[in-house]
This record gives sequence, structure tokens and C-alpha cells, in this order.
Amino acid sequence: ALPAVPIYKTTDRMLMKRIQTFTFWGLFLLCGLLTACSQEDKLLPVDSVPLELHAAGDALPDASTRADNLPENAFDATVVLTTRQGGYSGFAGNYEGYRDVTVGTDGSVTWKLSNSDKAPEYPETGDWLYLVGVSPVAVPSGGNVFYTLTGSEDLLYAKEQCGNRWDGDRFSANTDPMRDKPMEFNHLLARLQFKARKKMAGGQAVTVTGLKVNEAKPQVILPLATGIPAFEGTPGLSLHPGEDGAGVEVPADAGTIVTLGDLLIPPLASGGTYTLDVETSFGNFQNIPIVFADDASAGEELQAGMSHEITLWLTDSTLGILSVTAVPWESVKVDDDQELVP
Repeated sequence: ALPAVPIYKTTDRMLMKRIQTFTFWGLFLLCGLLTACSQEDKLLPVDSVPLELHAAGDALPDASTRADNLPENAFDATVVLTTRQGGYSGFAGNYEGYRDVTVGTDGSVTWKLSNSDKAPEYPETGDWLYLVGVSPVAVPSGGNVFYTLTGSEDLLYAKEQCGNRWDGDRFSANTDPMRDKPMEFNHLLARLQFKARKKMAGGQAVTVTGLKVNEAKPQVILPLATGIPAFEGTPGLSLHPGEDGAGVEVPADAGTIVTLGDLLIPPLASGGTYTLDVETSFGNFQNIPIVFADDASAGEELQAGMSHEITLWLTDSTLGILSVTAVPWESVKVDDDQELVP
């Protein structure tokens, strides 16, 4: 007869096998749960942080004329965004591109959005975001914006700033306001304010119908990364005083000074000279040099952000420049319903 096989040994082996099986599947399920938790952590949504901006800079009135360096009137601008420092030649990703804004009298910057647009946000990764601003509004192309000067529009640029989503590094709305980085809009043009008076009492009243700065080039190429404009094109920017360009009368009274209007022109190039053509009711005068009483400082005049009052004197047959005086920059009329106020 065959010897009996111990049953307890067979049962023990089966129990061990079951324990090993349960251990395997337990470890498998545990790994699955850990993997799922890890993936769930990666997929957890991150709260978006809206991009809030504020404005300041030399192009806005200084504290001596208006508190907190704020504009007196709203103006429109374009904000250009990129995730690459100085990289404005092309746009990629959700955080790059350009948007138009309105700069308010409180220094606030409001996005001009259509119904389908979404306000810009900081990168959710916490990466740096770079921006510049220009006014008037423009469409960037190849890292530049382009303008044709009319003589009546200001040209502003806000230099590059960087920020990210973390409190303390944002452009605005940081817990500590001292960490805010406002967009500093500055002038890229010089401003001429023309006035006129009769040189001597008596004679006749004279109407001034046109002024032209002969050497002022009207085409502007503005690199967004640097804000250093290049001016080109056929020279000549003109002002036609009076309603619909009908002219402004200069009374025969020698004590009466009348305002002819403003011209915004490119800064005077080093070593250059601006000359003036003037059209009047008694004749036209050409190539009158715009000179300063102090020749030593003439090279520092007519630079970006500088404003000058030029007073003409007239007789019944002659014309000249009485004075060229530095004056505060005031509101500049852009069109029928908007002013750019530096």
C-alpha cells in the first residue's frame, strides 16, 4: 500500500500560494492608487491670476502740477506681451500678443475687450512675462510698430517691464504697493507751440494761414524692444491754424499775442537745424531758422519730451522769430473726442 501523504503539508503550500497571490494584487492595487493620486495632483487646477496694470511716467503731469503723477484725461494705448525678454518679433502661446487699453485719469489701465475676448493672465507656471506700451494704438509687425505723423498726435512709449503671478513680482496689485511696477509712458516727440504778434503798433492786421517745419520727417519705425524711433520719409510737417485751417488773425495792436496752434515733431538730430515756412495774408516766408537765444544750449533743445513756445513777430511786410522759450507740456488735441495728456 502507498504511504499516506500528509494533508497539512499540501494545505500549507496552498495557503502560502494564496498569501503570495493576495500580496501581489495588493501591491498592484496600491501602486495603482499611488499613481492615480500622483496624476491627480498634477492635474489639479491652478488659480489664474489676472494681469492688472497701472500707468505713470514723464508723459503724465508731474507732482508739481497734479498729485501722484496722473493724467488729466484718458488716452488709448497698445500693450504688447511676451514671455521672452525683448522678444516682440513674433507671438506664441496663450500669454503672448497685444491688447488695446485705456489709461484713465487715476492711472488705471483698463483692457479694451470684445465680448469674446478674455482679459490677459499671468503664466500659471510662474514664468516671467514681459511687456511694453505704445500710444496711439498700433498693430505690431516684425517687432516694430509704424506711424505716420500728422503733427497733431503725440507719440508715447512705455519701456519694457517684467512680472509674474507671485505676489511681490506682479506689475500691480501687490500686497506691498512699493513692489508695483507701473507702465512709464514717455514722450518720443518734441512739441512746438506757436504764437504771433505785430512788431509795432499801427499798420494792418495779418492772418497766418500755415506753418511748416521743413526738416521734420513724418514716417516712424518704432522698435518695441528698445523704444528708439527711426524717422524717415519726405520731410515736412505742417500746421494750418484756425477753424478748418482758415487761419488766425494777428491784430494790428502790437500788444496782442495770439495762439496759432501746436506741432509735434521728431526730436532735433544732433547737429541739425529746423527751419520754418510761414504763409500769411500778405505773403509767404521761407526757411526761417528756429534758433535759441543761448547758442551753447541749442543742441539740448527740441529733444524728446521737451516743449517750446515760439513767438513770431510780423510787420506789414516782414516776419521773424521773437523768442523760443521752454514751457510746460500741456494737453495735446488728437481728434474731435480724445486728447493725449502728457
